[in-house]
Amino acid sequence: MAEYGETARHVAPAELVAARQFTVPYAINLTLTSTGGLFSPNDHYKVKDTNGDVVFMVKGVFFSNRRLLLDTAGNPLHTMKPKAFSWHGTWRVFRGESTSPNDLLFSVRKPKVFQWKDNFDVVLATNTDEASPGDFKIISRSKKCTICIGQTDEIIAQMHRETAFFARDKLEITVKPNEDFAFIVSLIVILEEIKASRRRQQQQHHHHHG
Repeated sequence: MAEYGETARHVAPAELVAARQFTVPYAINLTLTSTGGLFSPNDHYKVKDTNGDVVFMVKGVFFSNRRLLLDTAGNPLHTMKPKAFSWHGTWRVFRGESTSPNDLLFSVRKPKVFQWKDNFDVVLATNTDEASPGDFKIISRSKKCTICIGQTDEIIAQMHRETAFFARDKLEITVKPNEDFAFIVSLIVILEEIKASRRRQQQQHHHHHG
């Protein structure tokens, strides 16, 4: 297993990228805010760079639990979809607008070994080893989240949540040089969706018993 980190390193950047333009040779800082309001429930998130320019948008698909990561021109880069009906089980991410198994890029799932509730494994579609612990891991806490390579502690991205009074949360994302930041944004969006689904469940729970 010694060469495990090696392979993840080689496989990751080339395999995951929707387009090579989402890796740059320097660290990149992005801000993610949720945008969905009463009047545009279909727009979910906006991602901006340090100049305040929009880099990505995330939209929903009507009557579907899919989320699309779009570039600034509105081209779909990734389709994110929870498996079956469980919003906080496994999520799958596909290339473009596809949901075909051939276009699967990676999956986000609970670690096989029980861990803290917001740790997840990210498994590339190219990794067919069932026993594999995952190519990346996500360690998420309420205000902070870290994405590492495989089973190492090599951090490739971090997210820090800034909660403003009466305002939407701002998620500050830092991505290390030469890492695919479209991939990182998709992971953070999936975490946000999992959190939102938990809140919805708790609310429904309270209504039933209220």
